[in-house]
Amino acid sequence: MSHQPGDTVANVSPGIDVDGIGSLPQPICGKEGTDSDTTQPEPGDKGRSIRGFRWIVICVSIYLTCALYGLDTTIAADVQGPVIADLGHVELLAWVGAGFPLGSVCVILLLGKLYESFNLKWTLVATTLLFEVGSALCGAAPTMNALIVGRVIAGAGGSGIYLGSLQYFALLTTEKERGFYMALIGVSWGAGAVLGPVIGGAFAVSSATWRWAFYINLCIGAVVAPGFLFYLPAIHPVKGVSIRDRLVRIDWVGFLLGAGMWVTFLMALTMAGGEWAWDSGSTIATFVVFGVLLVAYSLQQYFAIFTSPEHRLFPCHLLRDRTQVLLYIVTAAGTTTLFVVVYYIPIYFQFVNNDEALMAAVRLLPFVVIAITVNLVSGAFLHFLKIYMVLYLIAGIFVVAGGGPLVVFLDPGTATATIYGLTILLAVGAGLSMTMGYTIATLTLKAEDVAAGLNLQNVAQIGGQVIALALAGQVYQSTGLRNLKEALAGHGFSDEEISGAVAGAQSALFERIYSDFLKVHETGGMAT
Repeated sequence: MSHQPGDTVANVSPGIDVDGIGSLPQPICGKEGTDSDTTQPEPGDKGRSIRGFRWIVICVSIYLTCALYGLDTTIAADVQGPVIADLGHVELLAWVGAGFPLGSVCVILLLGKLYESFNLKWTLVATTLLFEVGSALCGAAPTMNALIVGRVIAGAGGSGIYLGSLQYFALLTTEKERGFYMALIGVSWGAGAVLGPVIGGAFAVSSATWRWAFYINLCIGAVVAPGFLFYLPAIHPVKGVSIRDRLVRIDWVGFLLGAGMWVTFLMALTMAGGEWAWDSGSTIATFVVFGVLLVAYSLQQYFAIFTSPEHRLFPCHLLRDRTQVLLYIVTAAGTTTLFVVVYYIPIYFQFVNNDEALMAAVRLLPFVVIAITVNLVSGAFLHFLKIYMVLYLIAGIFVVAGGGPLVVFLDPGTATATIYGLTILLAVGAGLSMTMGYTIATLTLKAEDVAAGLNLQNVAQIGGQVIALALAGQVYQSTGLRNLKEALAGHGFSDEEISGAVAGAQSALFERIYSDFLKVHETGGMAT
C-alpha cells in the first residue's frame, strides 16, 4: 500500500474544474493558475455534487481496482514454484516478487506530478490500462524475462491506480465523509492483499494454471471499465496552462536517473551469484553503473539541475529533518518485515512440507490477515496514545520477538504451530509500523511540506519492498542452492531439479526425497 488511507494527498490547485459538477475547494493548494471562469462553491453549499447511481458506480469501480492492486502485491508470492517449474531460471526468482514494486517505485514520484498537472480521469484510465497490459503480458509470458517485464509494467500501473483513487475521493467527497471513503481504499487494498496468496495458490493447483492468477485482472478490469469511461468526472487540476508547458515543468532528468538507479540496483543483486559470477565483468559493471547513477541522481536532485527546487521529484530538503529520516527508516523496516515473510514462508512450506501452492497460501493467511488488520486500525491506536514513539517501540518489540527466533531456530523440524505464532508476532509489528509514518509525516511537517513528506513515505514503502526482496532473494538463492547441492550430491539429481526445489516447485526430487523418508520410518534404517 503506497499511502495511508485518510491522509492528505498530493498538491492540487484551488478551484479545480470538474466537468459536469462544478468547482471544488481543496485542503492543500498548489500554485498553478486557473481559468478566470472557474468559480468556487458558495459557502452554504453542502454535500457531494455526485449522488445516486452514478456515485455507487464510481465507488465500486475505484474500490475494485484498488483491490486488484492489493491482489497483485501478494499474488505472486504463492505461484513462484509453479512459475519456476514452467519457465525455469530460478536465478531470476527474486524478480517475480520485486519486479512489481520496482515498477511502482520508478514512477511513483512522476505519477504524483502527472496527477497534479493533467486531467485526473484520463491519467487514472491510462494507468489502469497500463496495469492491465502488464497483467496480460504476465499471463501470456512465454519466458521468465517476459513475465518480469509484465510485473514491472503492472507495478507501474498499479501505483497510478492507488494515487488516482486517493485523489478522486479527496476531491469528490465532503470533509466530513472524506475519511470514511478514503479508509475504504485501504480496506479494498487489504482485502486484495489477503486474498492474493490464496487466489494465486488456487489457480496454481487448478487446470487453469498460475497464468490465470494474472489473467483474472483482465476480467475484473473489463467490469470496471464502463464505470471509469462513462461515470468518472473529468477533473482538470490545471487550467489555462498549455500541455507543452506542463510537460516542460516535469523533472524528466530526475525520473530517468531515479528509474535507472533502481533498475541497476535490482539487476546487480539478483544477477550476481546466479546468472553472473560475483567477480565477472557484468557484475562489476552493473554495480559501478548503479553507483554512478546513485551519485548523479543525488546531485541532480539536491542542486535541482535541469529542474527547479519546486518541481524536482525527490524531496531532498526533508533529509535534513531528523524525524522524517527516521520515519523513512521505520516505514521501510515495516515493509521489509511484511514482504519477506509473504514471499518466503510459502516457499518454506512448499519445500519442507511438500505443500501444494494452495495449502502454502492458507498457512500464510493468519500472518496476512493480522498484519492488514493491525495496519488499518493503527490510526486509532495513534489517536488514543498520542505519542507515536510508543507505538514504534511496541512494533519493534513484536518484530524482534517474532523475527529473532524465526531466523535463529527455524528448521525442517520446527512445529507448524510455532511458525504460526512467530509470524503472528511479526504481523503485529509490521502492521503497526508499515504505514503509520504517513499520518505522522502530516502532523510533524509544515503545511507546505506535507505533500513532500508523503512522497518520501511512498519511496520508503515501495522502495523498501524492492530492497527487501532483492536482498532476501540474493541470500536465499546463494545459500539455499549451495547447501542443497551439497546435501544431495551423488544422488543423481540435476542442477535444474535442485534449482526448482529451491524455488518451491513440485518435482521428481520431492517424490524421491519423501519416498526415501518413508522408507526410513518403515524399516527403521537409513535411506540410501
